[in-house]
Amino acid sequence: MEPQDSNPHRRLKVFGALAVAVVGIGLAAVLVMTSRMPESQIATPKPPSVEVQIAEATQHTYRIQSQGTSLPRTSIRLVSEVSGRVVSVAESFDAGQVFAKDDVLLTVDPRDYELALTQAKAQVAQAELRLLTEINEAEIVRREWQLLKQEEPTGLQAREPQLATARAALEAARATEEAAKRNLDRCEIRAPFDGMVAKANVRPGQFVALAAPLGELFTTDVAEVRLPLASSDLAFINLPSPGADTALGQAPRVTLSTRVGGQRSEWQGHLVRSEETVDPVNRMVYVVAQVTDPFGLAKRTGPALRSGTFVRASIEGRTVENAVVLPRQALRGKNRVWIVSEESTLQRWLGYRVPGQPSRLAFRSVNVSFADADVVVVAGGIQAGERVITSLLAGVIDGMAVKVRELDSTDE
Repeated sequence: MEPQDSNPHRRLKVFGALAVAVVGIGLAAVLVMTSRMPESQIATPKPPSVEVQIAEATQHTYRIQSQGTSLPRTSIRLVSEVSGRVVSVAESFDAGQVFAKDDVLLTVDPRDYELALTQAKAQVAQAELRLLTEINEAEIVRREWQLLKQEEPTGLQAREPQLATARAALEAARATEEAAKRNLDRCEIRAPFDGMVAKANVRPGQFVALAAPLGELFTTDVAEVRLPLASSDLAFINLPSPGADTALGQAPRVTLSTRVGGQRSEWQGHLVRSEETVDPVNRMVYVVAQVTDPFGLAKRTGPALRSGTFVRASIEGRTVENAVVLPRQALRGKNRVWIVSEESTLQRWLGYRVPGQPSRLAFRSVNVSFADADVVVVAGGIQAGERVITSLLAGVIDGMAVKVRELDSTDE
């Protein structure tokens, strides 16, 4: 009885599965018949976006970049002109201390030289006495000779050799006295100029010999910086002529700068001369810039330009008119720029233009008169108002389509 009761249920399950399958097949057929095939589309490449700068003819002042080390204009080694024991040293005679001209920096024991001066004065007195004696004796001889010979005596009869010897002895004694005075004065070693002590080698009680080094001094009124320049850079600077007396205010101005601890310091100077020789090693010409009062001792303002400081220099050069100045990145290679044009290369060749066409990139050869790390000065090849591409692009082709992103005029 149980098998007979399950047969109707089996039949219902089979019929249900077949019905679902038929409906699914029917729906699939309907979808296939009513669907449309996708249309193939060719992707249109977008032109790269570029930044441009409008070329303008403006007045431009060349600025030549260089670098060098600040050094004092005058630096000397102080030596002893006498020998003896150092009895005193001034407080200003120490490294980094400032002194004035004729200040006594140190003193050597003067007693031996005082004795030598006393002896020299005694020799002078003896020589003067001898000369007076010879003069009196010569006068007596002259009178006696006139009484006997009725004529003036000459040569040995007038004691001329004895007088000459006495006069020479007096001059020698006076020279010895002068030398003794000078040696006594040299016991006080004085500053030859206003300046600063770079090094002090002696202290009180130390014995110094003749010509022994005592220290090093340098001036503080002017600092100098030797700046190397390429020979091609000299054409953009109004260098003072050799031997010409050029006022400091008329010399080319130089801005010296350095950065220490994140802070930038600047000093203003002038280009005073050129060494007028080409260095055989680096083929550079050195010019000299001067900075007045580098330590700020007179004005007591601004940072000190210490000796040995490495500085970067920006030299103000000549001023030219109608120059096209562009950013350095606008120059491609040595003498090429990219211009935004409304015509393609083929249209330029054929001499017509199709309205509505996208902007095109065009190669342009230019005449570059000056270029440094920041700007390039173009003397020819670009017309005022043309748009120069300043963006960096890869795979550039002459005549390719570009999209101008932003316009900016030359503003130096």
